[in-house]
Formats: sequence, structure tokens, C-alpha cells
Amino acid sequence: MILFIRDNECFEPRVKHYLQYFDEHEIDYHVIAWNRNGSAQPNEKYTLYEKSAEYGKRIANIPKKLGWMRFVSKQIRIFKKDCTLIHACDIDAIIPALLTGKRYKKKVVWDIFDWISSLTGKGLVYKMVENLQNWAYKRSDAVILCEEERKAQAKANNENIMVLPNIPAKNTDFDAGTEAKIKEQREKYSLIISYVGVFDRDRGLENLLNAVAKNNSVLLNIAGFGVLQDFISDYANKYRNICLWGRVEYSVGQTIMKNSDLLAAMYYLTSPLHKYAAPNKYYESLALEVPVITTRNTLVGEKVAEYDTGFVIDETENAISELLCCDDLKDQIEIIRTNCRTAWENVYSDYFDLFMHESYLGLITKTEKN
Repeated sequence: MILFIRDNECFEPRVKHYLQYFDEHEIDYHVIAWNRNGSAQPNEKYTLYEKSAEYGKRIANIPKKLGWMRFVSKQIRIFKKDCTLIHACDIDAIIPALLTGKRYKKKVVWDIFDWISSLTGKGLVYKMVENLQNWAYKRSDAVILCEEERKAQAKANNENIMVLPNIPAKNTDFDAGTEAKIKEQREKYSLIISYVGVFDRDRGLENLLNAVAKNNSVLLNIAGFGVLQDFISDYANKYRNICLWGRVEYSVGQTIMKNSDLLAAMYYLTSPLHKYAAPNKYYESLALEVPVITTRNTLVGEKVAEYDTGFVIDETENAISELLCCDDLKDQIEIIRTNCRTAWENVYSDYFDLFMHESYLGLITKTEKN
């Protein structure tokens, strides 16, 4: 059995893709998850840690994360007879996975969703976290990175590094009610932009909101949650062309993006981590055939430029406004949609299945033989 550990409600497409694959291929697994905001529903394949914790609190959440790690260690001990492989997705999952899992001679794979750098904050705590990451990177039986370029973030070596981009599942369910609502919106606006994700700083959301608020021909559909929730809610209440959907189900989020003209996927370098940010949005834009708006000097910007699958702009409100006012924007969008489809079909549509078959399942086979 695979013991899959994630320190949230397992809402990300990357997690859902793994679990969908396990189900479809009848691979036995169990999920240890942190029900931080209470949205996770009981499931026989899940064991939930039911202590609440706000997102974005960073150092303030350390006591709660220590409680979560104790919980993970306990669950590893409970499942030690059935578990053959531990798949940990976070620094606060990999630490107990290594400390406790290795005690019972379990194979441990670290799937690095986000690398926390000491550059994101000053002080001893951030330096300690970075050292812990390098310790875990070196001692994991395998490491999964979401991009090849992220090897540069670690100051340690691992002989078994695999790369799996944040590629969405091929069979996506779309929501008919959401499609109908957006169809009504199209009667009032010439262009629809969407952002579905975490309402975090350094994502250009403030500039995007300002630019859209000044352009009555453009609609912004924005869905998600995070520290900018109140800020975004104020804009949505004030401007008719900013529609706040709140936190939505995956199928609804996919439908919002699929029925957009542009996806916002900006990563401002005011956050050091954003240079290597490789989000779902880039690959979702290819699968959904919707161009992205992203920013220069980032990994995402380089990929968009490589296949010409979106618009790479500066980190300013003015850059967004100029793009939205471009006379031939709709014509450019139609051309780029074709580029998205071509890149998806030729490069990424079968990537996940090949990775699982050729690389990941080998970890399970080796574990079962040992």
C-alpha cells in the first residue's frame, strides 16, 4: 500500500491526478491529510487531522505544524504493516516520513510541491527550514520535482531524481451551470479573464484588479481563497466587471478557465520562489487551449515564450492595461489557442501516464521485492 501524505485537504490537481491514477489502476493507497479549513469530507481512504490552521501564517503556524507532524508519525506507526511506500508532499510530511518511516524500513519518496528558501524570510527559522529540506532531499529514496530547473534550488544531492510537471488529468468534467452563467456574461463583455487559485501576494492580483476595474469591456472571473480575500471581495462589491466566485470545486474552476479568453498566471519576483514557480496554470492553459498572461524572467515566462502559448509581460498594472487594450488581441488569442493545442498534443498529453508507468511504478516494484 502507498501511504500518501499531504498537509492540506488534497485539493490540488497534482494530488487528484495521482489518486485518480491509483484508483484507475487498482493500486492500493491510503491518504493522510490535514483538514485545515474543515472542507474535506469523510472518506474511507483518508485519515484526516482535524485541527484548524489558516493558510499564509508561516512562522505563526509552527506550533500547529508540530502537532500535524506528531499525527503523521502516529499514522505511519499504525499503517506500518500494510504500507510499502510513503509518498510525502511537504517538508512537514517528509520529516516524520523519514524519521518514523525509516525506522520501519519503508521506502520514502519526497514529491516537492514547493521549496521554502531562506530568501523568503530573514532569521534562524527560515535557515533551519532550508537545512531541513537539504537533509530530507539527500536522505529520501527518491525525489520528484515538478520541473528540471528546480534542481538548482537544493544544496544537496540525490541519486534518484524524477521530474513530473503539474500536468492536469486528460478527462476533466465541466460544470453545465457554470458554463451557462459565463455564456450570459459574454453578452455583456468582449473579453473574459479568469484567475482560479490562491489569493496570495506577489501574484499581480492587485494590479490585475486595478487594470480590469478601469476597463468596462473586460470581465474578471476570480475564484479561490487566501490572504487577499477581503481585498478582492471589496473590488467585487464595487465593480460589476469583477466576479468573485469564492472557493470552488475543481470541476467548476476548470469550467471557469475553459470558458475564458485569458488565464492570469503572473509571478512577481518580489517573491524569490517565483523565479522557479511552475504552476498548474501553465499546463492547464495548454490542455484547455486558453492563453496565459504571465511575467518576464520566470520559468513560466520562458516556457510560454518557447511555445508561444500566451503573453509574457512586465510586472506592472500598466503592462496589463496595455495588453487588454491591444487592437488585435482577440486575433492573437485565436492564434495562440492553436499553439496551446499543438504543445499539449505533441508534448504533454501522455506525459503523466508515461511517468507513472516508466518511473513511479518502478519504485513500488523495487519496494515490494525488498
